[in-house]
Amino acid sequence: MAAGIVAFTWAIVRMTVSIAITEEKIVLRLAPFYSTEMSISDVVAVAGVPETTLADGYGFRIMGKNTRGLLVGGPAVALETKTRRWIVSTAHPEEITSAIRARMTTR
Repeated sequence: MAAGIVAFTWAIVRMTVSIAITEEKIVLRLAPFYSTEMSISDVVAVAGVPETTLADGYGFRIMGKNTRGLLVGGPAVALETKTRRWIVSTAHPEEITSAIRARMTTR
């Protein structure tokens, strides 16, 4: 049982969030546990948000009505789609927001 607790704790500590942007979609990944994608055409807004902390939670979070989070602490971006709001940790929120906005304007 102790080995299981240590293994689970190790997996949580090693979680990473990545945001991959292509011409047509955004892939959000919380490795090694969760992954989802959305069409660029579904994104209605993107913006940087205040840094997330342990008080906001860690990992995949249900943060309220239609709000989900992929959190590992630190800087984050908010992605608004037609049906959901996402708060996603990223080391470079300015780069992510400008890349997504560039794709939004070319659709």
